[in-house]
Amino acid sequence: MVMVPPLRTRGFTLIELVVTLAIMVLLLLMAVPLATDWTYSARTLQARGTLVEGFAQAKALALRNPCAAPNATGTHAATLRATTDGEKVTLSVLAQVSESLLAQNDESLLAEGDGSCDHLDKQHNPQWSASLPDGVTLTRNGTKLVTGTPDNLSIDNRGLLSASSEFTLSRGGTQNDETITLQ
Repeated sequence: MVMVPPLRTRGFTLIELVVTLAIMVLLLLMAVPLATDWTYSARTLQARGTLVEGFAQAKALALRNPCAAPNATGTHAATLRATTDGEKVTLSVLAQVSESLLAQNDESLLAEGDGSCDHLDKQHNPQWSASLPDGVTLTRNGTKLVTGTPDNLSIDNRGLLSASSEFTLSRGGTQNDETITLQ
């Protein structure tokens, strides 16, 4: 009786390779949207942190009141200003600037204020500035920030807003929106 050695199979069959590739493609198709969503979510959370920091900087400046804003309702000691160029949102904290200067929207006038503040002679406006991550949009009380029209949030020397404001930060789909109410 002659013994025939068992056949050794080496490698994978074509079906095994096709099944493995199909599973890998399926996992990849699920991973790409998840990674994109994760990135968008991280950027909106970063923008939220920047907005909260800007508000804290403005509130701290208002409480320090370096320009000696009078203790009267409606008189602001600091302003959190949001501007956009259509692609990027920039937040700035301005020391006491009159409503008429804010309305003119001239950066050179805002830098030195209305001339009644010695603090602005030493340190021009903005006192603090930061940009939100690319692609993040800002909406305040349902109104989207538009190019050429800054949004000003004024704070009095007690650190109080005239009215609370709801901000929505968006990037990507609506599941990535961050809503924050500043008071």
